[in-house]
Amino acid sequence: MDTDGTDDTIREELRGLFAAEERVVVDARARATAAAVATAVPPASPEEGALLRWLAGRLPRDGACDVVEIGASGGVGALHVLPALPSDATVTVIEPDTQAHALAAEALEVGGHGEQVRTILGDPAEVLPRLADAHYGMCVVQGPPARTATLLDDVLRVLAPGGLLVVRGVLRRGEHGAAQARLLAQVADDARLDATVLHEHDGLLLATLR
Repeated sequence: MDTDGTDDTIREELRGLFAAEERVVVDARARATAAAVATAVPPASPEEGALLRWLAGRLPRDGACDVVEIGASGGVGALHVLPALPSDATVTVIEPDTQAHALAAEALEVGGHGEQVRTILGDPAEVLPRLADAHYGMCVVQGPPARTATLLDDVLRVLAPGGLLVVRGVLRRGEHGAAQARLLAQVADDARLDATVLHEHDGLLLATLR
């Protein structure tokens, strides 16, 4: 029995039905985990990846469909999101860590998504200001909550009206607790956002830009 009360057998059956992954995604997660490059927020689980893919699939096909991802997390999130996007949509991945960037770039190349992905090695605080205003339909943020708080204004600037913000790991236990609380309070007080938090997957903040 899992901690959330779901029988392990049922969980595995549900994973096979709704969160099955291709080998390239499984391998990407294994490499990132083994390299310990995603210490702030580990790569998405199969269920969380399926949710990211579902959210990406809800983006309007006649509107902003490009995605920006802050924190590469081994390329796992991007690998889940890309199949749900139109063929002319792109994912821009911003990663400050050299090893994490290389792992994500390799995974996305192996997955055959090289032409749809732009992987940028650099500090998100320096890269985000160079991205176009109101261009992206979805932004996925996975990294230290203190850094996320400082990036929020720029993240909202690049999101198109009605765009979706996803922040992973906002309820993780440990040294980031105080910063997580400040980030959540900041989002809750921001009149530009309509937000909620899911307790699953170490806390998943979902918000839309009004």
